[in-house]
Amino acid sequence: MSRVKKILVGILTFAILSGISACGRSNNGQIDERITIRLAAPQNAFIENFDTNLYKLWLEEQTGLRIEMTWLPAEDAERIALLSLTTGEGLPDAYIGFGSGNYEIFNNLNLQEYAGWGVIIPLNGLIEQHGVNLKAVWEELAGYDIKQYMTLADGMIYYMPGFSSSLITRYRQVMWVNRGWLDVLDIPVPSTTAEFRDMLIAFKTLSPNRNWAIDEIPLAGTEEHYGKQVYDFLFNAFIYNDEKHGRLLLENGIIGYAPIRDEWREALKYMHGLYQDGLFSPFSFTQSNQQHKQMANDPRDILGAFTSPGITFTVLQNSPEIMRRYVGIGPLTGPGGASYATVSLPLPKPNGVITSAAEHPAEVFKLLDLMLSVEASLMGRYGEYGVDWEYAREGDISIYGTPATIRIINQIWNKSQNKHLNQIVPYISRPGFSNGVTWEGSTTDGEYMNAQAAMLYRGHEPVEFVGEITFAAREECCFPLLRTDLERYLKRNVIAFITGEQDIESDDDWAEYIGGFYYWGLEHYLEIAQTAYNRMKRQSVR
Repeated sequence: MSRVKKILVGILTFAILSGISACGRSNNGQIDERITIRLAAPQNAFIENFDTNLYKLWLEEQTGLRIEMTWLPAEDAERIALLSLTTGEGLPDAYIGFGSGNYEIFNNLNLQEYAGWGVIIPLNGLIEQHGVNLKAVWEELAGYDIKQYMTLADGMIYYMPGFSSSLITRYRQVMWVNRGWLDVLDIPVPSTTAEFRDMLIAFKTLSPNRNWAIDEIPLAGTEEHYGKQVYDFLFNAFIYNDEKHGRLLLENGIIGYAPIRDEWREALKYMHGLYQDGLFSPFSFTQSNQQHKQMANDPRDILGAFTSPGITFTVLQNSPEIMRRYVGIGPLTGPGGASYATVSLPLPKPNGVITSAAEHPAEVFKLLDLMLSVEASLMGRYGEYGVDWEYAREGDISIYGTPATIRIINQIWNKSQNKHLNQIVPYISRPGFSNGVTWEGSTTDGEYMNAQAAMLYRGHEPVEFVGEITFAAREECCFPLLRTDLERYLKRNVIAFITGEQDIESDDDWAEYIGGFYYWGLEHYLEIAQTAYNRMKRQSVR
């Protein structure tokens, strides 16, 4: 983009954001004397018309406010918002929706920086005075530590949360195996690493797809997508492995690092054996996510096992025959008795950030707090009561086999509609409802299959695990870089040991591998993590 064009875009952005009047005219031409709250959010294709949206009108009715929205082009939303935050010009009263997308503009480090600039405001005082629904959520969902994760290293809270929790999203490394092949070969679902290996051998040698072409691929993954690389799942049969949180361990409050432990080496020996015997596909280290999907959906029925956060991340939901091929299995038990499920903690997202431009910050806050109420959250997820959803009837069963709480009448999620704001606002998806949607009886429904698999992972969480750590600004500058370097080094060596490029049986090769982590800053990495973790624990007991 040319310099002139950039300037013009900046001027246009400023005009759009600052050209919102504090009051307006009603449909009959009279002056609207209500307080106007000005919101800005990335454009959302699933919201038809903000002005006539049922949820927005309900919010106005409940609060007596007038709510206006400035939609920012999704691809430029961060740049436009950052322009206003940097200059302090054209700020809305609050930014919403950035936590619901893949945006980094309101991550913890940035929030502290914006607060230092004076362009966003801390919410602690407003929460104390007006946070009726937020404080109720903290108490209702105390086991999720929402308050702890919302509190930054400086002790302040700068956003109102979006928060989703379900059993399905708690376990994101799930192994799926070819149910049809198990049936043809009369093999039980494996529960140990030894049984899993025997199953793969049968998949490779006995032509379970019955075309006798020896085209079966027993086990395959991809490096391109979280939860789809099978070695991450298999490590958990030897030692707890949490890729999402930097492979950190927690034992009696002390943070450690799984990849340098002896159990990690034993896991690599096991996986090298699978690779050496042609059971672990070499495509796992080179193919794209799309190629992995094609493998799983191949009409020739060629794939025996794979990992995926959910079945529909890999298999086409609109293909019930292909969906029927696969079944989720639980964590495997290794030779030492380890059998872990990686925990993906639900975290609050920064879905509502109030700026210093708000003339009525208490009214803005009370609006965002209302969005966390049960009624608002149900409407904000499922739509209009009695039209799009209703409470479950007596005898209704959820996808988990438990009594249902919600029955969907008209599925409008991720569709173009005008009933809610597609959870771009602060919201709370309460487990009692998200885990209680009525099952309509289809065994090839993706959510049902995911729920059945997720239940197999309960009871396999470690007693202690790190989860998410909130870092101070000085730590945030270093820790991600160290983590990236260590992870890049780790993956390169894991693949080398599995494929035999490096000898996992060689003590010299193993010692050199361990030394490499310290070269890439492991000691400092663990020191930062321990310091931040200790601080979080101190804050949580205040």
